[in-house]
Amino acid sequence: MTTPDTLDARLDAANATVLAEISRTDAKSGVLLTSFSLPLAALVAVVPGHDLPPVVGLLVGAGALGLIVAMLVVLIVVRPRLSGAARGSFLYWSLCTPEDLVKDLQTPDDRVAHVIHLSQIARRKYAGLRLAGDITGVSLVALGVALLVGLVA
Repeated sequence: MTTPDTLDARLDAANATVLAEISRTDAKSGVLLTSFSLPLAALVAVVPGHDLPPVVGLLVGAGALGLIVAMLVVLIVVRPRLSGAARGSFLYWSLCTPEDLVKDLQTPDDRVAHVIHLSQIARRKYAGLRLAGDITGVSLVALGVALLVGLVA
């Protein structure tokens, strides 16, 4: 049987876990943006001024476009959502008067709802990172094929 003290400890641990996951997605986003920019920078430096065969040009264009789309998805992942402020969050408190803040802090514990809300944020962020990874994979295959076709042509 769960005692109130045990439940409090488990809620605090759950909250810390979800906050760590959100932080992890933001850190991964920074790494991904840097990683995606390297092949894109190489393309911008090498491709202009070269007469590419049409198939190679199409594949390079598709790969570059994919990298740009993946970067945009990652930017959406790290873009802060400032609407829908959940009660008990700093966003909600930023809209409060001093009296409203005191009243909110005096209300019964709503850590369960807060953990659920943070978990939904973390899930959306991970879904975005997964999508960006999938797009990048397809883009890199297109660029690899372009390289092979260019070398054979």
